[in-house]
Amino acid sequence: MLSSISAMAALTVLISACASGKDVLKYEADTNMKASIKVLYPGGEDWFMRAYGELFLTKYPNVEITVIDYPLKGVDEVVEQDKPDVLALRFPDYERFAQEDKLYDLNAMITNDSFDLEKMHPDIIDFLRQRGEGKLYGLPPTFSNKATFYNKDLFDKYQIPYPEDRMNWEELIALAQRFPVDEGISGLYLQDFSFMVSEMALSRGISRQNAAAKKVTMDTKSFENVFETALKAYQSKAVVSPELGGSDYDPFIMGKSAMTVNYFYYINNAIGWAQRDLGSTFQLNWELASGPGDDADRTTTSSLFFTNIFTVNADAGPDQIQAAWELVKFVNSEEAAKLKSKTAGFDPSTRTEHIYSPDGKRIEAFYDQKPNLKDMSVDYSSLPEGFSSKLDNIINAEGKAVLAGLKTLDEAIADIQARGQSEMDKQD
Repeated sequence: MLSSISAMAALTVLISACASGKDVLKYEADTNMKASIKVLYPGGEDWFMRAYGELFLTKYPNVEITVIDYPLKGVDEVVEQDKPDVLALRFPDYERFAQEDKLYDLNAMITNDSFDLEKMHPDIIDFLRQRGEGKLYGLPPTFSNKATFYNKDLFDKYQIPYPEDRMNWEELIALAQRFPVDEGISGLYLQDFSFMVSEMALSRGISRQNAAAKKVTMDTKSFENVFETALKAYQSKAVVSPELGGSDYDPFIMGKSAMTVNYFYYINNAIGWAQRDLGSTFQLNWELASGPGDDADRTTTSSLFFTNIFTVNADAGPDQIQAAWELVKFVNSEEAAKLKSKTAGFDPSTRTEHIYSPDGKRIEAFYDQKPNLKDMSVDYSSLPEGFSSKLDNIINAEGKAVLAGLKTLDEAIADIQARGQSEMDKQD
């Protein structure tokens, strides 16, 4: 009887697969399988091999991989011409390709392969399902988000309560203002004025530009309120952003600022670097709270996003489909997450059971909030090349002019709008 039931189940899978026009997949792939697949990945072969390729080929040594660089623009032409089997997509392209039926629906693969989604960031998976109208077309092995880093010793010394999860920017500034600037201690270090303005604006649901209309949108009352809040924070010296060319280490690393807001990579690129460079003389006692939440809903954040959503091309050939799925499955697997959890890397793993956590820090602070539905869909690749960094420079320059008393806020905002629009109008 058991043999008959198994045979009927196998026949059902076969009939379903043939009826859908898709090739039958083996849900326990042979690690000795031979296949040649193409992968679309930002940065090309070197970046892909370092991130995932070398690990995958250790498990599947007979699979040949050709890597195609993901262009900033013209991805449709590259996909049409080179026909990659696996596409590691930015979200706007992922959403558009899914709507155009260019991606393989992974639901059946995930179910039949018993692939464990339960231990992946549930809000990210739910978000992708929601945007796929219930279908799941891809999986992102990592994501990006900001958190609030704070110096426990400074908070203890001045008997100030630690920052809490999901504080908004105004609350974070108020907390920063409790530290004694006359003793050379600032409450909050940020990389520059533009960072603060832009992050505060996003948390209020305000964008610096309308990417689709190619318009800068900073000459509004809403942005004026953001600028006023940021300028007052800098004028009080509760918030600092040191000039480039100063110390090798920022004020938070040096124990001169009580807090900073930054991405996950700050752990490796700033704290880790100082630890390696300074050795036992480095004594920063740091901890984490989740980053400033959105004003309308603090359970969401406009800072959380994910790229490199691994998908399977709906037109992948019969000889490539199995290997393509195995690659998507592997880079999102517990096995890969466990291997990568031994080092900080640039982004936290979407898998929650293997989180890099140096010295027991609250890395879960990066996982505390949901992605903002609206901001994820904005296609910034449609902007002129280098526009965002140029607008940052303009905002920084005009902000400094106001702080130095050389311009009024109204004059600065008008110049930001005019200079920013001039950059927007430039064609590549």
